[in-house]
Amino acid sequence: MTSTNLLTAVTIVTALVSGVAVAGSAQAKSGDHKRASPVLQVVSNTSLPGQASYGWQYFSNSRAAHAVVISPSGEYFLSRGNGPKQITGPAGDVLMTQPVKV
Repeated sequence: MTSTNLLTAVTIVTALVSGVAVAGSAQAKSGDHKRASPVLQVVSNTSLPGQASYGWQYFSNSRAAHAVVISPSGEYFLSRGNGPKQITGPAGDVLMTQPVKV
């Protein structure tokens, strides 16, 4: 995946997941100008080579019931609490049509 495609995919995922700017957070309203915590938290993946989940990356926002999963081939999946939906194809290319469900 080229760096431009990766940057585009990450931007799309971030925009979809965050929905609103961090400026409206409780920290900003309280006058605390320290750096806000990230919207998505990394979920550790301790799988070993040969296991089905090896190489997959997981991120979640438990307060908003959002999650992002990235496959080893660069496919992005987004869940808003109702199961994951694929939003990019292999190598992070944006899908023009919905993937076929098997």
